Amino acid sequence: KDSQQPPIAFVAHMDHPGFEIVESNNSVAVAQALGGVPVSCLSAPARVLVLVPDGRRISAETRPVAEGIRSRTVEIPMPDNIPLTYPTPVVFDLQDFLLDGDLLRMRALDDLAGCATILSAIERLMHNRIETDVFAVFTRAEEVGLYGARLMAEHGVLPRDTLIVSIEASPVIPGVSQGDGPVVRTGDAAYTFDANVEQILTASVERIKRRDHGYKSQRQLMSGGTCEATAFAVFGYQVSGIAYPLGNYHNATKGIANSKGAIAEEYIHLSDFLGGIELVYETA
Repeated sequence: KDSQQPPIAFVAHMDHPGFEIVESNNSVAVAQALGGVPVSCLSAPARVLVLVPDGRRISAETRPVAEGIRSRTVEIPMPDNIPLTYPTPVVFDLQDFLLDGDLLRMRALDDLAGCATILSAIERLMHNRIETDVFAVFTRAEEVGLYGARLMAEHGVLPRDTLIVSIEASPVIPGVSQGDGPVVRTGDAAYTFDANVEQILTASVERIKRRDHGYKSQRQLMSGGTCEATAFAVFGYQVSGIAYPLGNYHNATKGIANSKGAIAEEYIHLSDFLGGIELVYETA
C-alpha cells in the first residue's frame, strides 16, 4: 500500500421498508409502517410474512384501517397461540430470490444488492492478496433517516480522510437504463457528490474497459432518492456513489405514492450487478 493514499470505504445498508407489530388485541395485531412503504399497502390488503421470535415465518394479510394512510398503520389478523414480542418485524410475502432471465428479482434488492457487491469484491481482494486499506460498512436504519450512516459520520468512526462510496439500488429515472451497466452516481435527491472521488471511479471504469471492451457503465445524478453518501458528506467526508437502476422501487409497481399500484419484487439487471462488483474491486 502507498502510505500517501487515503483509505476507501464502500457503504451499503441492511434494512428495507416494512412493518413492525407494536401491539395486539384478540388475535388482531396493529403494525406500524417503517420507511417508504407503498401507499397501496396502507389502503388495500397485502400479503405479508410475520417473523416471529422462534424463527418461523407466519403467512398473513394486512387489513386497512380508517386513517391508515395518515397514521401509517394496518391491522394483521393473526392465528391463535402465536408468540409475539414487540416490536415484531413484518415483511412482504415475496420471493427471497429469483433469477428471471437477465433480471434479479428479490423482496429487498435495496440494499441487499449493495451489501452483496461489497462482500463479493472484498472476497476477490482477499483471494488475490491485494494490499490496500478498504472498509466495508453495513448500516442500519437507512430507510427511516440514514441513522446508521449519520451516527458513524458524526462520531468519526472512519478516519476523516476516508473516501466514501455509497452502493445502492436506485429507481430507474430518465437517462439511465437497466442493462447498460452500473451507474457512477454524481449525486442524489439531496446532494451533489465530490468530483475527486468520482474521478477515481471514472479512472477505474477506463481501466476495466481497456481489458474488457464490452464493459458498460453509466453516469447520472440519481435523483430518485437519498443515499448514505449524503450523510457522510454533511460531516465533511469526500463521497461518491455507485447505483444499480432499480425496478419496482420499494416493492411498488407504480411508484410508492400511487394507491392503485401493486406489491411486487424489486429487480435489477444481472449484468449491471456483475459490472458493479468489477467496478468496486477495480476501485479498491
